[in-house]
Amino acid sequence: MELPFPCMAVGLDESNHSEGVIANFLKQRPSERWVLLGAHAAQSFSQLWTAWVKTTRNELRGTCVARSIDAEFMRYLAGTHHISEAFTRSGYQNGSQAAWIVYLPIAESSSNSLGHLHPVVPEKPALPPECSELVSRMMMTASRSKVTPSIEGAKILGVDISSDATSQLEESLVAHVLMADDQSSSHR
Repeated sequence: MELPFPCMAVGLDESNHSEGVIANFLKQRPSERWVLLGAHAAQSFSQLWTAWVKTTRNELRGTCVARSIDAEFMRYLAGTHHISEAFTRSGYQNGSQAAWIVYLPIAESSSNSLGHLHPVVPEKPALPPECSELVSRMMMTASRSKVTPSIEGAKILGVDISSDATSQLEESLVAHVLMADDQSSSHR
């Protein structure tokens, strides 16, 4: 069984759209460790944990490409070096009726034999209690949507995959995250 990632699917009603969902979220969230993703972006727990490991490793080492931890995480989900492209691919899509709220746990670290810091996945990751309060302040509703891979969502993230490759979708999503730092993928 996969380790669940601390995230919650949420629904938005029309009143959310008038005040700017993204701007309101950025104002209301407790810290940069809270991320608002598009409804298509959370595809599998393996994908989310892989992006978290890459993000927090950079955070621990002080080598983040993005200026904030949430943008770094979105960059990995989108499989790109380009921050603006990351927001387009993995962020909340204006006018959408659904999204994901994700919490990025603070990483504990261990050192390898060369002294490089590596993040350690939390033993029991969970959404902090502030999540319910955030959802309420944002006038969102918790949804029963599950983290599920989809070809359509993967394509929005920038994954190069054919419609008949569903058996390889999760592996493709993880590979997409891992390729974000590949210099040859900078055009992606």
